[in-house]
Amino acid sequence: MFNNKPSWLIPTLVASAVALSIAGCSSDDDDPIVEDDKGTVMPSPDPSPSFPENAIMIEDGENLTIRIQEALINAQTNDVIVLPKGNFKIASTLLFDGDVDGDGTYAKNITIMGYGMDETVLDFSESVSGDGIFVQNAVNIIIQDMSVNEAKNNGIKLKNTNGIILRRLATVWEGELDEGNGAYGLYPVECENILIEDSYVRGSADAGIYVGQSQYIVVRNNIAKENVAGIEIENSKYADVYGNEAMGNTGGILVFDLPINNHRYGSSVRIFNNKIYDNNTKNFANASANPAGVHIVPPGTGMIILSTDDVEIFNNEITNHDTMAVTISSFFIAEPDMGAFVANYGQENQPIEDGWRPTPRNIYLHDNVITGYGKKPNGYLIDDIIKAYLFTHGQFPGVLYDGLGEMLSNNGTAAYLGLQEMPFSTDGSDDVCASNNGDVSIGRLYANDNTDMNIADVLFEPTQTDLLKCAQVSLPVHTVTFGDEIFGCGVDDDVAGCDGGILIGGGGSIGEGEGGLVGDGDLTLCETTGSEVNWDALLGANCPKLSDYNLFADTKDPSTGANSSGMPYDMNTQLFTDYSSKYRFVFVPEGKVANYSSQESMDFPVGTVISKTFALPANTSQRGIENEDMVETRLLIRRETGWTALPYVYNSEQSDAVLAKAGAIQGKQIVHNGETLDFDYVVPSMNNCKQCHQFKPDADSPAVFVPIGPKARHLNKDYAYADGAMNQLLKWQSVGILQGVPDVATIDTVPAYSDGDEIGLASLTDEQLMDTAKGYLDVNCAHCHRPEGNASNTGLTLEYWRPYADGHGTCKSPVAYGGGELGYDIVPTAPESSILHFRMETNLPGDRMPEIGRGLSHGEGVALIHEWIKRLPVATCSP
Repeated sequence: MFNNKPSWLIPTLVASAVALSIAGCSSDDDDPIVEDDKGTVMPSPDPSPSFPENAIMIEDGENLTIRIQEALINAQTNDVIVLPKGNFKIASTLLFDGDVDGDGTYAKNITIMGYGMDETVLDFSESVSGDGIFVQNAVNIIIQDMSVNEAKNNGIKLKNTNGIILRRLATVWEGELDEGNGAYGLYPVECENILIEDSYVRGSADAGIYVGQSQYIVVRNNIAKENVAGIEIENSKYADVYGNEAMGNTGGILVFDLPINNHRYGSSVRIFNNKIYDNNTKNFANASANPAGVHIVPPGTGMIILSTDDVEIFNNEITNHDTMAVTISSFFIAEPDMGAFVANYGQENQPIEDGWRPTPRNIYLHDNVITGYGKKPNGYLIDDIIKAYLFTHGQFPGVLYDGLGEMLSNNGTAAYLGLQEMPFSTDGSDDVCASNNGDVSIGRLYANDNTDMNIADVLFEPTQTDLLKCAQVSLPVHTVTFGDEIFGCGVDDDVAGCDGGILIGGGGSIGEGEGGLVGDGDLTLCETTGSEVNWDALLGANCPKLSDYNLFADTKDPSTGANSSGMPYDMNTQLFTDYSSKYRFVFVPEGKVANYSSQESMDFPVGTVISKTFALPANTSQRGIENEDMVETRLLIRRETGWTALPYVYNSEQSDAVLAKAGAIQGKQIVHNGETLDFDYVVPSMNNCKQCHQFKPDADSPAVFVPIGPKARHLNKDYAYADGAMNQLLKWQSVGILQGVPDVATIDTVPAYSDGDEIGLASLTDEQLMDTAKGYLDVNCAHCHRPEGNASNTGLTLEYWRPYADGHGTCKSPVAYGGGELGYDIVPTAPESSILHFRMETNLPGDRMPEIGRGLSHGEGVALIHEWIKRLPVATCSP
């Protein structure tokens, strides 16, 4: 709830109390984490699973990860995929993409299931990637009856999906509770119509169940035990959370609305009929400077409402919390420095302009049983507040409302600062209210008539008489629509006391019909003869061998000899992949032409193929195909329904490459700058390719597959063709495969940066360095880190054309990533304090960025970003 210890938070009458030694308010940060004596609480045993006759049964045996991944890639509408019974080591993220063909039309009604959370256990402790299961671009997906354990980052993550049932699942990090555990257990983000039920989450270093930037949500009948946050609803709308048990966490249930600057903000959340108890575990999240990360949650907190409007909390049992049962806070408390607040959130293109507001309104806490709080209030971030209450009133309140946002709104300060907070409505509809919660004590830090934010009021009532004494209209029942079914309190169950009456649900815009090939298409097309590209096969089949497409005169040498006038090309700055050499070609069918695009990839016609071969030299000082082992060739094929990605892995003879839909992991060794580097080279699966190549124009449009590299700013350079050097764009236009190219001197072009250039970084001007760093981030990061990309939920934007001040993460807190002790994406003048720099430098699967596509850190790229951050202008978060 609270960040640093601001001087203005301590009223004069309490100043002397800070020096007092008050036994009841000492921090327990040094206390060991103690297992409770109640034993492990688990949901009821799973019912015996039943499978349809046509279910796809995955058998136990060798290459299980690859076989599961292939089943997910090949899945068609209405498929049921059954994972085997047993405990299995899984080598990498299991990824399902409902739009593997990349046309923006999604597979529907897919079920992924096991035999029960105790019977099918997927162990990701040795995985080379961060997430356990990752689902994106789906309509109506069910995941049930299994356990996902020890994921490096998140247990089960879902993105851009409409219709989700997560049922009878477990996500577990066993052993000691540790900041090295994965962040989230069950983790839908940017999704719609989400039902999470009858599941068990334990050991998450952030939130066990986390629903973010989503709408139409039901979370019910789950057990969240020994996480930092048991259940968290963040920046989401229309959520009902009921029938759950949250125990042994640091904080039981959190409802947050954070300034993420991507138009996704939360409201209308109901928390009811839950048992929230014994949430007194030491906070084991990564500590950071992020003002609203879960590391700020005081141990011993039942529930936190932060900056969210329209929240109703009723019929819960909230018992036995060392600090407090419920706290309701504005973001002004989380970010107490008003100068920094205005600088970080209140300027042009920042969250306030984007629609976010820091003050909670219309909060109604009623008819709860609240007992056993405040016996040992602790948490170093609220130490001064604890001391203020204990000194002034001798006890800490069970329900605490900060009142600061309301005060600043009503006295005009927030509006004066440009924060667009209007005074609370005179009819009381914006008020924070509490009623019929028994004998719980009530605290309010700032009175409504306070005009001096430098002096808190520290109001307190041992039993409620006047503070927060009001009522609000109950919120409606929130429901989930899944196909023809509707789920919600009193809708598909017999739960009483749902209140509300009116139903809100049935919404959602993600997903459309189906498209693309059925299976692998017509494989008879893969028979090829002659010297021309096999265009029919490219459009109609996922051929088993690269040679089936006849792209090259000699398949053993895809660095030259392209058939059908295939055109080689290169880029100003490379997308790093483990120091591999890359040989790129574009093939455009005769008589067709691409249209020039000033900002996105060229608009290529149907039939276009982009080929990229990755080859590893034994020593990076001796490149050339004759000194290299070919690892893979990736094809991007523009079919009638959109772009499709096919990865081909070379055989041991280097004579051909075979289709590897599920990708591959190969142990490799390379010498770079005299140092021998051993690493796992990861060939991406078809679904992995979609993660990076995804483009979603807006919230209401489907995500489609697009190329990354062939943009004007990356192609605008000379290439040494066989008939002489020429600008690549002009060459493509001259041979008739591109039209509409402007004067190339007018194209905003990414500066060239290659390995070895790092030695000259000190000689670059600040302007040159800015352009070079932005160009590197554009090609290596911005395909995801843009509003239309797969990392849209992070709010971090890194496109080259975007002005530095309008994005790029300066003094921006991360949305989901903990960052260890790091609190901001970029801290100008301090590279070692910047999350961006750290994630580029590390090779840990749960931390590295890009998260797929590399096993090594790009030292030369890290050096560039280090120098850039070091020379950035001082900002509010700079040391």
